[in-house]
Amino acid sequence: MSRLMKTIIFLIILFIVQIGITSATSEYAAEEQQMLDLINGERAIYGLEPLRFNAVLNDVASEHSKEMIELDYFSHDSYDGTSFSERLANAGYDMVYVGENIALRYPPDLVAAHEGLMASPGHRANILSPNYNEIGIGIWVGEYSGYDNAAMYTQNFGWGDSTTTALQVMRLSPTDSIIESDKSARTFSIGTNVECDIIWSLKGETIKVDSDVLSSYCELVPPAGGTYQVKATASGSAQNVVTEWTWLVVEETVMLKGDANNDGLINILDFSAFAKVYNSTTTGTSKWADFNDDGMINILDFSAFAKVYNK
Repeated sequence: MSRLMKTIIFLIILFIVQIGITSATSEYAAEEQQMLDLINGERAIYGLEPLRFNAVLNDVASEHSKEMIELDYFSHDSYDGTSFSERLANAGYDMVYVGENIALRYPPDLVAAHEGLMASPGHRANILSPNYNEIGIGIWVGEYSGYDNAAMYTQNFGWGDSTTTALQVMRLSPTDSIIESDKSARTFSIGTNVECDIIWSLKGETIKVDSDVLSSYCELVPPAGGTYQVKATASGSAQNVVTEWTWLVVEETVMLKGDANNDGLINILDFSAFAKVYNSTTTGTSKWADFNDDGMINILDFSAFAKVYNK
């Protein structure tokens, strides 16, 4: 055989191999692109950003559709019980948010499969979620449960680490940055859009740390009256968001016994006020008249009042 003939045969074989490789990896590429176009059309209606294909998500979705056809089952879990999120993690996908839709049609009907997913609240929520920016679509056609021509559709949604989500504080309490209260316990809380570490500090000293959380709270009891700086630092990947409160703690005013108007003198004005609460149960506004703190304003208190009158 001549050298030229050998070269021609080699090129023919190489061409055949390349065709086989191409068809094996892109057999349903056109249909998968069509399904992505349908999804992005739905998202555009609601002002959402379009999804883009991710190679890892595509591979995992294709393998799952293929396995469901070949092993004749229908589930988000693999045949061996592996969950869809575990499949993605095992494939090396860096996850922030992930989701999965699966659908089955016999005979194959991509548009009907899409419409069926959109009619299902849970699947529709995945398609229209702002938490996803990339997708993998796997379509596989074959014999399934006695049907010669069935199509399995798997959609894997994700928001990979390739696009960093900006850390934001979504909820906080109290909502005012300056608050005033007495010395009672006060609860502060924040919630974020992504998991992070939340570090609480009081007057610059760390008092509590919650790791890998979406929300955190801190209950504080001030040791005394005064002004306190309460800080919650949400710490994500190379990003910190700080929330601060100025807490004004007011000491309870202690009134002089018998001095109803708190003017520093016990005189006829206070006697008039005392007469109004005489023979009554002590309340928060009449503690000044309860000299012996027994919960009643009576003759014993009147006797004590008389001793300090005009002083």
